[in-house]
Amino acid sequence: MQVVPVRDRVAAALETEGIINDVTAAILAVATFEFVIASQSSPVVVIEAFVARLAVGHVVGIAVGGGTALLLKRWHLSADNALQNARVVVLTAALLAYALGSMWLSEAGIAAAAIAGIVLGNAEIPHKEEVAGFKGGITLFVLSFVFIVLAAQLSLGDLRALGVGGLVVVIVVAALVRPLGVFLSTLGGRLTVRERMFVGGMGPRGIVPASVATLFAIELRPENPEAATVLVGTVFLVIFATVMFQGGLARHFAQALDILPMQTLIVGGGRVGRELAVRYESRGEEVVLIDSDEDTVERTRADGHRVVHGDATNATVLEEAGANRASVVVAATADDDVNLLVAQLATTRFDVDTVVARANQPDNVEAFEDLDVETISAGFAVADAIDDAVERPALAHWLSDSGRTGDVLEVELSNDSLVDRTIEETAEKLPNGYLVAMVSRNGTDRVPDSDFRLASGDHLTLVCETNEAMQDARRLCQGG
Repeated sequence: MQVVPVRDRVAAALETEGIINDVTAAILAVATFEFVIASQSSPVVVIEAFVARLAVGHVVGIAVGGGTALLLKRWHLSADNALQNARVVVLTAALLAYALGSMWLSEAGIAAAAIAGIVLGNAEIPHKEEVAGFKGGITLFVLSFVFIVLAAQLSLGDLRALGVGGLVVVIVVAALVRPLGVFLSTLGGRLTVRERMFVGGMGPRGIVPASVATLFAIELRPENPEAATVLVGTVFLVIFATVMFQGGLARHFAQALDILPMQTLIVGGGRVGRELAVRYESRGEEVVLIDSDEDTVERTRADGHRVVHGDATNATVLEEAGANRASVVVAATADDDVNLLVAQLATTRFDVDTVVARANQPDNVEAFEDLDVETISAGFAVADAIDDAVERPALAHWLSDSGRTGDVLEVELSNDSLVDRTIEETAEKLPNGYLVAMVSRNGTDRVPDSDFRLASGDHLTLVCETNEAMQDARRLCQGG
């Protein structure tokens, strides 16, 4: 997901799967392995072993994670070594969760460590970002170690010995089992068909199957070395193929399915830029901020926003931030020269559809308008806000309330199923909690009545009661 910037809901599905599914799959594999090697056993044992380990993992994980979070909040860490102490405490908690879970029930430590991590990750603990970075380094070390151990048990001859059967397993796992599982598990969800195809086509195998296969191979090798070699070789082949093809071609696959979201670039991480980012992100839009000040970048990242550190007047920085797939670029710095150059690059170099620039000095408005970009004069904006507060207080309060759950949306109608329908007929298709306030056609704006018929290319201004209704209405109007 660091390489392929797909929509948030797609990334969330894959990232959640990487945590939840890997843990449950590892425990299920252990329970199944015990059943397979047992001389006499009932298949019911697999279910019992799986449920028991998962339950123990939850109990231990919640206890250790919650206790560690409470300890970090209440314990006054040494000012000189606070960061190092926080890292040590969290690492100790992970090892403790695994050890306690495994002591209680064999292999329950996998779930315990994962649950403890989820609890800590959702708690407000000191030095959270630094601890997460430390965790990333530990993860990289463990990944390297496990793959080295796995590879050490193989030779090229072992892989060649798998022959056609090994390739068939890879194809069945990647092209049949995975897509089928994704399509069945996402029925009735919010993912579109193309997004489900992407999720089904992705999912490179890695640390969990590698580590589980290594464990099984070690236990199998004394009694059945041939079976151990086949198991490890098959798992390694699946990992190699999925990482090379799925991981390497993920961006191209996403582009072919046209699921890479258009994003909004905001140049300037000051108060105006951050407020805009909060508003856009609350609507489900992908936002990237650009700022050249390192302190501002760190502060903005701490608020949870995606930020690129660099000079936005440099075309390379804009391209790195994704200007070539941006639908909107907002130049919102306090420097009109910077805003002017950014607007010029966005329109001429990257051909962005919508460019909005902040003009801090009224005398500079004409220069911005010469570029044919939407210009917001800081002075006029304040005057408009005051006028709204006087003449339209309820609407002004609702629009300015950062905690609101809805908004006003303007969207171009491109869904053929809504073309030539009346406003009343369209109401049956659109979600609840919305109102068609205005229709713009060929430069003419009008407030439609219930019998007004829509045409392709109409710009609909919708007042939406909730963010969910707004996003659903946008997808429906655009045919997504």
